[in-house]
Amino acid sequence: MNTRVRDIHQQLANPPRMAAAGVSAITSVPDSGTARTLKWDTIESAGGWTTTTDTFTVPASGAYFLMADFTALSPTETSRRPALVLTATAQTAQGEKEWLRSYNSITVPGTYLTCSLRGVVQATRGDQVSIRVAAVPGTGAWEVSAGSRTSAQLNRFAAVLIARGTTSP
Repeated sequence: MNTRVRDIHQQLANPPRMAAAGVSAITSVPDSGTARTLKWDTIESAGGWTTTTDTFTVPASGAYFLMADFTALSPTETSRRPALVLTATAQTAQGEKEWLRSYNSITVPGTYLTCSLRGVVQATRGDQVSIRVAAVPGTGAWEVSAGSRTSAQLNRFAAVLIARGTTSP
């Protein structure tokens, strides 16, 4: 076969992918402004991912689709505009890099809010990815109720390789 022609079916048939769910170790997100790295209860991976409960090492260079969700109960006081910040962060050869960020504030006090990330990132083999959550300083702590901590629908992270070996412009 011509070396310039790619077999897209081979590329996408079984790409490196991983999924993590549940964050039972976290009961609240304090309003210190310091990001907490989420530790996941269950992790499934294929294609060479190296994983710990909070860090995922990219197995192959390319473009990855990332998806993350985190749900928490907002503070009951809204005069200071409470907000959650969810980030996908990578340790790369050039240092720490924020890949994606979601900033969600609430208007109704004492309600659940799901902060979500979706996007394509350029990763290099060996990059170490983690998902972090923080509350805006001085706006009140967010509670993560027992039921929502273990829920795979409310707290999850996934990554899948969609284009092997691509580079950013």
